[in-house]
Amino acid sequence: MKITVVQPPYFIGGHPDEQIADFLTKELQTVEKDSLIVLPEYSNAGGISDVESEKAAMPRAKEMLKTAATIAKEKSAYIAINVLEDRNGEIKNSTYLFDKKGDVSFIYDKIHLPPSEIALGVQYGDGACVCDLDGIRFGFLTCYDVYFNEQIEFLASQKPDIVLIPGYQRGETTDIIRAQTKLIAFRCNSFVAKSSYSMNSDEKGGCSMIVAPNGEVLKDLGKEVGRISAEIDPHDKHMRTAGFGGELIRNDDFINNGLRPEVFKHEPIPSICEGSML
Repeated sequence: MKITVVQPPYFIGGHPDEQIADFLTKELQTVEKDSLIVLPEYSNAGGISDVESEKAAMPRAKEMLKTAATIAKEKSAYIAINVLEDRNGEIKNSTYLFDKKGDVSFIYDKIHLPPSEIALGVQYGDGACVCDLDGIRFGFLTCYDVYFNEQIEFLASQKPDIVLIPGYQRGETTDIIRAQTKLIAFRCNSFVAKSSYSMNSDEKGGCSMIVAPNGEVLKDLGKEVGRISAEIDPHDKHMRTAGFGGELIRNDDFINNGLRPEVFKHEPIPSICEGSML
Protein backbone atom coordinates (compact mmCIF):
# COMPACT_ATOMS: atom_id res chain seq x y z
CA MET A 1 0.00 0.00 0.00
CA LYS A 2 1.02 3.62 -0.41
CA ILE A 3 1.39 5.84 2.65
CA THR A 4 1.30 9.62 2.26
CA VAL A 5 1.97 12.24 4.93
CA VAL A 6 1.18 15.91 4.48
CA GLN A 7 3.10 18.91 5.83
CA PRO A 8 1.40 22.32 5.55
CA PRO A 9 3.18 25.62 6.12
CA TYR A 10 2.78 27.25 9.52
CA PHE A 11 0.92 30.35 8.42
CA ILE A 12 1.41 33.50 10.46
CA GLY A 13 -0.94 36.48 10.52
CA GLY A 14 -4.46 36.86 9.23
CA HIS A 15 -6.47 33.70 9.84
CA PRO A 16 -3.88 30.90 9.79
CA ASP A 17 -6.36 28.25 10.88
CA GLU A 18 -8.49 28.94 7.81
CA GLN A 19 -5.46 28.85 5.51
CA ILE A 20 -4.21 25.57 6.98
CA ALA A 21 -7.64 23.96 6.77
CA ASP A 22 -7.91 25.03 3.14
CA PHE A 23 -4.42 23.69 2.36
CA LEU A 24 -5.20 20.31 3.94
CA THR A 25 -8.59 20.05 2.23
CA LYS A 26 -6.92 20.51 -1.13
CA GLU A 27 -4.30 17.88 -0.23
CA LEU A 28 -7.07 15.42 0.64
CA GLN A 29 -8.50 15.82 -2.85
CA THR A 30 -5.33 14.29 -4.33
CA VAL A 31 -5.33 11.07 -2.28
CA GLU A 32 -4.85 7.97 -4.42
CA LYS A 33 -7.11 4.93 -4.52
CA ASP A 34 -6.42 2.28 -1.85
CA SER A 35 -3.78 4.43 -0.15
CA LEU A 36 -3.43 5.88 3.36
CA ILE A 37 -3.06 9.60 3.94
CA VAL A 38 -2.15 11.16 7.31
CA LEU A 39 -2.76 14.80 8.24
CA PRO A 40 -1.16 16.76 11.10
CA GLU A 41 -2.57 17.70 14.47
CA TYR A 42 -5.30 20.37 14.60
CA SER A 43 -6.30 20.25 10.93
CA ASN A 44 -9.14 22.62 11.74
CA ALA A 45 -7.34 24.87 14.23
CA GLY A 46 -3.68 25.01 13.25
CA GLY A 47 -1.55 28.12 13.59
CA ILE A 48 -3.45 29.66 16.49
CA SER A 49 -2.65 29.46 20.19
CA ASP A 50 -5.03 31.59 22.24
CA VAL A 51 -7.97 29.91 23.91
CA GLU A 52 -10.72 32.02 22.34
CA SER A 53 -9.44 31.54 18.78
CA GLU A 54 -9.09 27.79 19.30
CA LYS A 55 -12.63 27.54 20.60
CA ALA A 56 -13.89 29.59 17.65
CA ALA A 57 -12.17 27.18 15.24
CA MET A 58 -13.67 24.01 16.73
CA PRO A 59 -16.92 24.05 14.69
CA ARG A 60 -14.76 23.68 11.56
CA ALA A 61 -13.96 20.14 12.73
CA LYS A 62 -17.34 18.88 11.50
CA GLU A 63 -16.69 20.30 8.05
CA MET A 64 -13.20 18.74 7.88
CA LEU A 65 -14.47 15.35 9.06
CA LYS A 66 -17.33 15.38 6.55
CA THR A 67 -14.88 16.14 3.75
CA ALA A 68 -12.53 13.38 4.88
CA ALA A 69 -15.37 10.85 4.99
CA THR A 70 -16.57 11.79 1.52
CA ILE A 71 -13.11 11.56 -0.04
CA ALA A 72 -12.31 8.28 1.74
CA LYS A 73 -15.42 6.76 0.17
CA GLU A 74 -14.87 8.28 -3.28
CA LYS A 75 -11.21 7.22 -3.44
CA SER A 76 -11.58 3.97 -1.48
CA ALA A 77 -8.75 5.24 0.74
CA TYR A 78 -7.83 5.31 4.41
CA ILE A 79 -7.73 8.81 5.90
CA ALA A 80 -6.29 9.75 9.29
CA ILE A 81 -7.26 13.27 10.31
CA ASN A 82 -6.83 15.06 13.65
CA VAL A 83 -9.21 17.74 14.89
CA LEU A 84 -9.77 19.85 17.96
CA GLU A 85 -13.47 19.37 18.57
CA ASP A 86 -16.43 19.65 20.88
CA ARG A 87 -17.78 16.10 21.04
CA ASN A 88 -20.88 15.57 23.16
CA GLY A 89 -20.11 18.61 25.27
CA GLU A 90 -16.43 17.76 25.87
CA ILE A 91 -13.39 19.25 24.17
CA LYS A 92 -11.30 16.50 22.61
CA ASN A 93 -8.09 16.23 20.65
CA SER A 94 -9.29 13.53 18.28
CA THR A 95 -7.67 11.50 15.52
CA TYR A 96 -10.26 9.91 13.24
CA LEU A 97 -9.39 6.94 11.05
CA PHE A 98 -11.81 6.58 8.13
CA ASP A 99 -12.06 3.28 6.27
CA LYS A 100 -12.43 2.84 2.51
CA LYS A 101 -16.21 3.15 2.74
CA GLY A 102 -15.96 6.55 4.41
CA ASP A 103 -17.02 5.21 7.79
CA VAL A 104 -15.30 6.04 11.07
CA SER A 105 -13.25 2.99 11.98
CA PHE A 106 -11.67 4.42 15.13
CA ILE A 107 -11.34 7.64 17.13
CA TYR A 108 -8.19 8.11 19.17
CA ASP A 109 -8.39 10.69 21.95
CA LYS A 110 -4.99 12.10 22.90
CA ILE A 111 -3.80 10.64 26.19
CA HIS A 112 -1.01 13.00 27.28
CA LEU A 113 -1.99 16.67 27.33
CA PRO A 114 0.43 19.63 27.53
CA PRO A 115 -0.38 22.66 29.72
CA SER A 116 -1.89 24.59 26.79
CA GLU A 117 -4.52 21.91 26.20
CA ILE A 118 -5.27 21.54 29.90
CA ALA A 119 -5.85 25.32 30.02
CA LEU A 120 -8.17 24.99 27.01
CA GLY A 121 -10.19 22.32 28.79
CA VAL A 122 -9.28 19.36 26.58
CA GLN A 123 -10.30 16.06 28.17
CA TYR A 124 -7.80 13.22 28.52
CA GLY A 125 -8.19 10.14 26.34
CA ASP A 126 -9.17 6.91 28.08
CA GLY A 127 -6.18 4.91 26.83
CA ALA A 128 -7.60 3.19 23.73
CA CYS A 129 -4.89 3.63 21.09
CA VAL A 130 -4.96 0.52 18.85
CA CYS A 131 -7.43 -0.70 16.25
CA ASP A 132 -7.61 -3.41 13.58
CA LEU A 133 -8.85 -2.52 10.11
CA ASP A 134 -8.80 -4.78 7.04
CA GLY A 135 -6.10 -6.99 8.50
CA ILE A 136 -3.85 -4.05 9.46
CA ARG A 137 -3.24 -3.11 13.09
CA PHE A 138 -3.00 0.64 13.58
CA GLY A 139 -1.45 2.30 16.61
CA PHE A 140 -1.93 5.96 17.55
CA LEU A 141 0.15 8.70 19.14
CA THR A 142 -0.52 12.44 18.94
CA CYS A 143 2.25 15.02 19.26
CA TYR A 144 3.02 15.20 23.04
CA ASP A 145 2.36 11.46 23.37
CA VAL A 146 5.71 10.69 21.69
CA TYR A 147 7.59 11.76 24.84
CA PHE A 148 6.05 9.04 27.01
CA ASN A 149 7.59 5.58 27.03
CA GLU A 150 4.59 4.22 28.93
CA GLN A 151 2.43 4.56 25.83
CA ILE A 152 5.17 3.49 23.43
CA GLU A 153 5.76 0.34 25.50
CA PHE A 154 2.04 -0.40 25.48
CA LEU A 155 1.93 0.02 21.72
CA ALA A 156 4.91 -2.29 21.34
CA SER A 157 3.05 -4.94 23.34
CA GLN A 158 0.12 -4.66 20.92
CA LYS A 159 2.32 -5.34 17.85
CA PRO A 160 1.02 -2.62 15.51
CA ASP A 161 1.73 -2.62 11.77
CA ILE A 162 1.49 1.15 11.29
CA VAL A 163 1.72 3.85 13.98
CA LEU A 164 0.00 7.11 13.02
CA ILE A 165 1.36 10.34 14.52
CA PRO A 166 -0.42 13.62 13.80
CA GLY A 167 2.07 16.13 15.17
CA TYR A 168 2.79 19.79 15.85
CA GLN A 169 6.02 20.08 17.91
CA ARG A 170 6.61 23.67 16.81
CA GLY A 171 9.32 24.25 19.42
CA GLU A 172 11.12 20.90 19.27
CA THR A 173 14.48 20.52 17.55
CA THR A 174 14.64 18.49 14.36
CA ASP A 175 17.26 16.09 15.72
CA ILE A 176 14.98 15.13 18.63
CA ILE A 177 11.93 14.74 16.35
CA ARG A 178 13.83 12.43 14.04
CA ALA A 179 15.28 10.42 16.92
CA GLN A 180 11.86 9.99 18.55
CA THR A 181 10.21 8.82 15.34
CA LYS A 182 12.97 6.35 14.48
CA LEU A 183 12.98 4.88 17.99
CA ILE A 184 9.18 4.45 17.99
CA ALA A 185 9.39 2.52 14.71
CA PHE A 186 12.28 0.40 16.01
CA ARG A 187 10.70 -0.37 19.40
CA CYS A 188 7.24 -1.13 18.02
CA ASN A 189 8.62 -2.97 14.97
CA SER A 190 6.15 -0.93 12.98
CA PHE A 191 5.99 1.54 10.16
CA VAL A 192 5.48 5.09 11.42
CA ALA A 193 3.66 7.80 9.48
CA LYS A 194 4.19 11.19 11.11
CA SER A 195 2.59 14.39 9.80
CA SER A 196 3.45 17.84 11.14
CA TYR A 197 3.92 21.52 10.19
CA SER A 198 6.78 23.20 8.41
CA MET A 199 8.23 25.96 10.58
CA ASN A 200 10.52 27.10 7.71
CA SER A 201 13.48 26.24 9.91
CA ASP A 202 16.30 23.72 9.70
CA GLU A 203 16.46 23.62 13.49
CA LYS A 204 12.88 23.21 14.74
CA GLY A 205 9.57 21.62 13.80
CA GLY A 206 8.65 19.95 10.54
CA CYS A 207 10.15 16.54 9.78
CA SER A 208 6.97 14.85 8.56
CA MET A 209 8.28 11.41 7.71
CA ILE A 210 7.68 7.76 6.98
CA VAL A 211 9.91 5.32 8.88
CA ALA A 212 10.33 1.55 8.46
CA PRO A 213 10.28 -0.99 11.33
CA ASN A 214 14.09 -1.17 11.40
CA GLY A 215 14.29 2.59 11.99
CA GLU A 216 15.19 3.45 8.41
CA VAL A 217 13.78 6.80 7.32
CA LEU A 218 12.05 6.10 4.01
CA LYS A 219 10.98 9.70 3.38
CA ASP A 220 11.50 12.94 5.33
CA LEU A 221 10.10 16.33 4.36
CA GLY A 222 12.40 18.27 6.68
CA LYS A 223 11.24 21.88 6.52
CA GLU A 224 9.67 21.59 3.06
CA VAL A 225 5.94 22.11 2.43
CA GLY A 226 3.89 19.47 0.65
CA ARG A 227 3.59 15.70 0.79
CA ILE A 228 5.74 12.59 0.61
CA SER A 229 4.75 9.00 -0.12
CA ALA A 230 6.25 5.52 0.21
CA GLU A 231 5.13 2.11 -0.97
CA ILE A 232 5.17 -0.43 1.86
CA ASP A 233 4.01 -3.88 2.87
CA PRO A 234 2.42 -3.10 6.26
CA HIS A 235 3.16 -6.62 7.47
CA ASP A 236 6.93 -6.37 6.96
CA LYS A 237 8.81 -6.73 10.25
CA HIS A 238 12.41 -6.15 11.29
CA MET A 239 14.00 -9.50 12.03
CA ARG A 240 17.26 -9.91 13.94
CA THR A 241 19.24 -12.57 15.73
CA ALA A 242 18.31 -13.43 19.31
CA GLY A 243 21.76 -12.42 20.46
CA PHE A 244 25.03 -13.11 18.65
CA GLY A 245 24.76 -16.30 16.60
CA GLY A 246 21.15 -16.89 17.62
CA GLU A 247 18.11 -17.65 15.49
CA LEU A 248 16.17 -14.92 13.71
CA ILE A 249 13.30 -13.41 15.68
CA ARG A 250 11.22 -10.23 15.54
CA ASN A 251 13.09 -7.24 16.91
CA ASP A 252 10.26 -6.35 19.32
CA ASP A 253 10.27 -9.91 20.68
CA PHE A 254 14.05 -9.70 21.21
CA ILE A 255 13.39 -6.71 23.47
CA ASN A 256 10.20 -8.08 25.06
CA ASN A 257 11.90 -11.33 26.04
CA GLY A 258 14.33 -9.42 28.24
CA LEU A 259 11.87 -7.11 29.99
CA ARG A 260 11.87 -7.13 33.81
CA PRO A 261 9.24 -4.54 34.83
CA GLU A 262 8.81 -6.12 38.27
CA VAL A 263 12.26 -4.90 39.27
CA PHE A 264 11.13 -1.28 39.08
CA LYS A 265 7.85 -1.62 40.98
CA HIS A 266 9.39 -1.32 44.47
CA GLU A 267 11.70 1.04 46.33
CA PRO A 268 15.11 1.26 44.65
CA ILE A 269 17.86 -0.88 46.15
CA PRO A 270 20.44 1.26 47.98
CA SER A 271 23.75 1.68 46.24
CA ILE A 272 26.49 -0.73 47.33
CA CYS A 273 28.54 2.32 48.27
CA GLU A 274 25.78 3.96 50.34
CA GLY A 275 26.97 4.45 53.89
CA SER A 276 30.41 3.03 53.20
CA MET A 277 33.59 4.68 54.39
CA LEU A 278 35.30 4.48 50.97
